[in-house]
Amino acid sequence: MPTTREKERAAAHGRAPSVTGSNDFLAAQQRAVRLTEILEKEHGTPDLGNLPDPLEELVWIALTRQTHRLNAVRSWAALRARYPTLQDVLEAPEGELREVLRPAGFSTQKARWIQASLVRVAEAFGSLTSEPLRAMADDEAERFLSNLPGVNLKSAKCVLLYSLGRQVLPVDTHLRRLAERVGLVERGLSEHRIHQSLEAIVPPTLRYALHVNAIPHGRMFCTALRPHCAACPVAALCDHARRSAGS
Repeated sequence: MPTTREKERAAAHGRAPSVTGSNDFLAAQQRAVRLTEILEKEHGTPDLGNLPDPLEELVWIALTRQTHRLNAVRSWAALRARYPTLQDVLEAPEGELREVLRPAGFSTQKARWIQASLVRVAEAFGSLTSEPLRAMADDEAERFLSNLPGVNLKSAKCVLLYSLGRQVLPVDTHLRRLAERVGLVERGLSEHRIHQSLEAIVPPTLRYALHVNAIPHGRMFCTALRPHCAACPVAALCDHARRSAGS
């Protein structure tokens, strides 16, 4: 295993500091490429319903947190029916907004996140516009988004990926679980470290497909409990599947 100093040196030079297995960067990258190819063939890179407008995507992401997708869809429809514009959302009484968002769960927290984020955007940009974000470099836009209320690194990268067309890699619970089991990263990395590690080994042009296809794969095969390794198309690449087959 690499020493702490070796890991720090690798991170400083943009290489993956937390690659497991042979610790061979090229081997890890090849495995990531093959994984992406298999997932794309299996799932076809589905449209997950994300939104082209960055500010609308921020609101949508807030609604999807800690709830079933169907609940988020219902809340989004109710929100847009009640408030035609994001300015209307910003100016809505918090209690009223909370009731509209109730189907999504945690409506008090989500209403506060959404309105506080919209206020921050309007203060920073002079109005509710996403145009300054489009002009920012990836790291600058990521920092701005990550500092909004209720927006973590994964959510910021989702906005960058889906709405701004940037070649970043959001790591949600499905991709984390898959990457750990396949052996691309160590288990238990912080949010920052797992994003850093996977972006180091996944080529930019493959990041969208890997992120999108890991979601249905995590729901169908690589489930949190009792994963369906015997039927999984990724099993030949997967350290966890090999261990399970040998036990």
